Amino acid sequence: MAMGRNGLAVFLLLTLMMSSLSGCMGLLQARETIEGLRDDVEMIQYPDKVDMAHTFTTITVQPYSNQTTFPVDESVERIEIYFKVVMSGSDQVSCIDEVLTNELRYVRAEVTTPSGVSFWLQNVCEDVNPAVETFEPNPEFEVGDWNLDVEARGWGESTLGLLQDNFIIVITVHRVCQQFPIEPPCDE
Repeated sequence: MAMGRNGLAVFLLLTLMMSSLSGCMGLLQARETIEGLRDDVEMIQYPDKVDMAHTFTTITVQPYSNQTTFPVDESVERIEIYFKVVMSGSDQVSCIDEVLTNELRYVRAEVTTPSGVSFWLQNVCEDVNPAVETFEPNPEFEVGDWNLDVEARGWGESTLGLLQDNFIIVITVHRVCQQFPIEPPCDE
């Protein structure tokens, strides 16, 4: 009789194990086992850059106009804007250029949010030393396509390339994403 009880206990135990290792229950246990073997998820920071630069190479004042968009979403942790302007001879004539030539040389650059709010604005008519401004969410950045809009007027010469108005704007959008070990990198 003891053998019958032990046999019944073994039979019930095997039946329970077989039913839990097959079908949905078995898949759940297998998934949990594989998840436990996988490496941890890493938080990866990566930058996206948008830039706009122009060098004027004609002896007469010429206009320049351009715009571009860049996406901002919940993963953005900060935005950096690099801005540099060179206006040839602006250390002597600066913004009074318009009085002398009737044609003002300038760079006007503006970043606007998807709702049209001005986020960053520069309107200059003289040299601007390279500078980086850093912006952090307060409490968060507006999600959507942001605009960089640039209007400028300048002149230069292309013979020697010594006197040329130019500007450089680089917007770096720093993002954070969860990098899973078996997936391609976030910035691809």
